[in-house]
Parts: sequence; structure tokens; C-alpha cells
Amino acid sequence: MSKESSKTARIRRGGRILLAVLAGYLALILLTTVAQEVMFSGIDYYDSPRDDLIFGGLATFIAAVFSGMVAAILVDGRSVIPHLVISILILTETTYLILSGTLRGPLWFDILSGLALIIGVWAGHFAIRRFRYGG
Repeated sequence: MSKESSKTARIRRGGRILLAVLAGYLALILLTTVAQEVMFSGIDYYDSPRDDLIFGGLATFIAAVFSGMVAAILVDGRSVIPHLVISILILTETTYLILSGTLRGPLWFDILSGLALIIGVWAGHFAIRRFRYGG
């Protein structure tokens, strides 16, 4: 492989990783909004019925799995970089929302909600890697 084609390959790979981060995170935003706001008219620890908390939480987790799958498909399941970046974005956003007082649930609930999103994103990555690429 020539020096020029190697450079082109690295640029393409970087572009795919960036696209995977953007598409995965946008999918997470869209799907969690549908799961929490459209299907259940908002999820709130104090105001939502217990069934809404359970099924809304499950729908939110499934949304995170799908967003991880989107990111994994775009990088052919070979790179974990998009999932690392999305995890850092979730951690950063959750921390900001807790510290700013935007989230009004108990601290343990808000932390577990963010952790569930991160686990879901990684579950989507491993599902695609296992079932689509056999590894």
C-alpha cells in the first residue's frame, strides 16, 4: 500500500468513526425522546406511575441498545472509539444535569439512568459485533 493510499484510508476511517459518533448519539437523543416523552408523556421519578417508570426505563434502555447498534454498523463493528465517545458524552451530560439541578429524581435514580444508557450503547455494540460480524 502506498503512502498516499494509507493516508486516504486513515482519513476515511476517521470519517466513519466521526459519522458513527454523530449518528449513534443523534439516534440516542431521538429514540430516548420517543421512549420517554412520546410513549410515556415524560418520565419522572416522583410523578410517573411505577409501571411507567419500569416500561419507560426499559424503552429507554432499548433505545440506547439501538443507538449502539447504529454506531457499530457504521464502523463495521471493528472500532470501539464511537462507543467510548458516546459513553463520555452520556457521562458528561448526566453529570451536568445532576449538578445543575435539572434532574429532580434521587441521585441514585439519575446515576443509574445514565449508567443504563451507557450499558445499552455497549450492548448494541457487542450485539452487532457478535451477530453481524461473528466476533
